[in-house]
Amino acid sequence: MTDGTQKKNGLALASMILGIISIVLGFFGLLGIIVGIVAVILAVVAKNQIKADPSMAGSAGQAKGGLIMGIIGAVVGLVMILLTIWLFTAAANSFEDAARQYEIELNELN
Repeated sequence: MTDGTQKKNGLALASMILGIISIVLGFFGLLGIIVGIVAVILAVVAKNQIKADPSMAGSAGQAKGGLIMGIIGAVVGLVMILLTIWLFTAAANSFEDAARQYEIELNELN
């Protein structure tokens, strides 16, 4: 463009917004992973569009931010899922141990 204005890349903006949302939703597990992956995909597509059309260079920061936040959101979601699995497994093992101990004590009384 000859007037010096920069074109905006909508995918870069969408990636950044979804990246922010993915971090918040990451604390709810799978939803954060899904939104994070979508943010990463949009960021990669936006970065390719920005490479092809340098007049969109002003949106490069949004695409980079969306990429980084999308990755963080997906990782947070994965960590929350793994933490939940670990906690439920630990709780199940504790209940199983308590049930065994109760059964042993009950048998000793009889």
